[in-house]
Amino acid sequence: MPESVPEGVVRAFEALTPGFFIFTLASFIWGVCHFAGSTSAPELMFSMIQVPLQSLSDTIAGGTIIVGLQSVLFWAGIHGPNVVGGVVNPMLIANSLDNQALLDAGQALIGNPAAKLMTIQVTDVFVKSGGCGLTMGLLIASYIVAKSEQLGSLTKMATMPAIFNINEPVIFGLPIVFNPFMLVPFILVPVVAFWVTYGAMMVGFLSPMGAIQVPWTTPPVIAGLLLDGWQGAVIQVINLVLATAIYLPFVKKMDNSMIEEEKEAA
Repeated sequence: MPESVPEGVVRAFEALTPGFFIFTLASFIWGVCHFAGSTSAPELMFSMIQVPLQSLSDTIAGGTIIVGLQSVLFWAGIHGPNVVGGVVNPMLIANSLDNQALLDAGQALIGNPAAKLMTIQVTDVFVKSGGCGLTMGLLIASYIVAKSEQLGSLTKMATMPAIFNINEPVIFGLPIVFNPFMLVPFILVPVVAFWVTYGAMMVGFLSPMGAIQVPWTTPPVIAGLLLDGWQGAVIQVINLVLATAIYLPFVKKMDNSMIEEEKEAA
């Protein structure tokens, strides 16, 4: 167009071609779904993708993948809970709403084969005490064995945020990101915590969760107590003890490395 034509008008005309192709493609997809399958594109996507993923989300294998992938991504510098949660959280919330429907119908969840064990509360509360990777266990292990100035000062600084499940000071300050000492425990700890929580629900010690949730910043143990009574608090304590035990040798090895660095710097 001539240079005298305003830029806004030029951009409007430039958008005509891609807009035409987008609307044509959308109309074609609608026509195929409507006349060939008597359905719609959202319904087709739901049946092809959502339903299989929904079934996978309530298995111990699916839960292990969800929990482990969060830590793998965070170790690589990508916010795993946000990335993975964007896909799976709607399904986990749907699972909790299914459980709530059973409760509303007067059915118990413990021992009920229709109850869903993998819900949003499991990932938000029971496998992320102190933050993704259950790093509250890392901080407790640091208080037990840390002798280096670096780890000791970081542990003190990160403790208060960790009480409210904020662990960015540990993720990026320690750091956990690309830290070879932390790769194995950072993935293993939440997976073990998930297995313990899932197993507790399978044997009937812990009740599957309904629609009630607690804010993600609720401190550990208190969150479990509010969600599922003393049984929830006990499971959170067990997960914290296991997390501390798993992190302990790795923290000790990293602390020794920091001590050597401090000696060389001195």
